[in-house]
Amino acid sequence: MTVSFTRKRLYRVGSRPLELAVEDVKQLAEVVWYRGYRPTQAEMDRLRDVMSREEFQRALCVLELLSQYPVCRRDTARHLQQLTRHFHRQLLGGDGIPTQGRYSPSKRWGLNDATAPLRKALLPMQTRTYADATGHRHGLSA
Repeated sequence: MTVSFTRKRLYRVGSRPLELAVEDVKQLAEVVWYRGYRPTQAEMDRLRDVMSREEFQRALCVLELLSQYPVCRRDTARHLQQLTRHFHRQLLGGDGIPTQGRYSPSKRWGLNDATAPLRKALLPMQTRTYADATGHRHGLSA
């Protein structure tokens, strides 16, 4: 998938409630976790210019969520966390550091969207068997 296609996917993820964007989130997870896609701050700034605040926060919420899975490569997870922390400070103030342990990314981003359907849909994609079958490096790689 090209960067342009992936950016459009990120836009689609943010453009509607998360429970309705499950397939787009799965496709985004595939390129983030297994193909090394890491949106840049410049890309996110461009997205911010064409999205409403809520849509942009939704896209950031999904990136933060994807960074939390062990299948996400450590360098990618760190990048996504720094990126989302930067925008969280800009949009919502505070230090932007997520709560440790279990927390709701959607609530942290000020959204009413449910993330349970996303977590359920992503479950099969984060197994070692699935990850190894992609043929790409991932966070569970030895």
